[in-house]
Amino acid sequence: MGERLRGGTTVYLLRHAQSTVDPALPESDWPLSEAGVLQADELRARLALLGIEQVVSSPFVRAVETVRPFCQAAGIELQIDSELRERRLSGRWIRDFEGILRKTWEDFDLAVPGGESSRGCQDRVVGCISRLATAARGQTMVVSSHGNAIALFLNALDPAFGWSEWRAMRNPDLFRTSLNGSRWGPVVRL
Repeated sequence: MGERLRGGTTVYLLRHAQSTVDPALPESDWPLSEAGVLQADELRARLALLGIEQVVSSPFVRAVETVRPFCQAAGIELQIDSELRERRLSGRWIRDFEGILRKTWEDFDLAVPGGESSRGCQDRVVGCISRLATAARGQTMVVSSHGNAIALFLNALDPAFGWSEWRAMRNPDLFRTSLNGSRWGPVVRL
């Protein structure tokens, strides 16, 4: 069963299931792959054990599709918050995505044209998740988002969570933390 924090909010951070990368589509429209659809179905049962009362997702299709099966089975309304969107690395397709991303982890203020810096994304996501967790005081919630956005949030809680830890994240991946007042608790990878 999920771990409930008295008076605080338990937050499960869920990186979306495997998606289909398609440069012909806007990134926000990339759907889950066949394997990702199966992963989302498996997550339905796993999330049911955690006592989740609220689900908030990035508006990106892959994040929504990851939690939709759980929400439908549990009868929980899926909320969308655009601040949970993935970080925009650039305004155009980047061949060396990982190389550019690594540079932005080394320099949090670096932003390529049309892109968002690590610091900008981190501030946005920390502000959003803090706002959501404060409003859900005493509840258990899941936040469905993206690898880079979640990694930057985790880096704000623990600066040791960096580039290597981002690279080690899976699709899907699940982390638990809690907010009690203005203090974030430790992060546990599940």
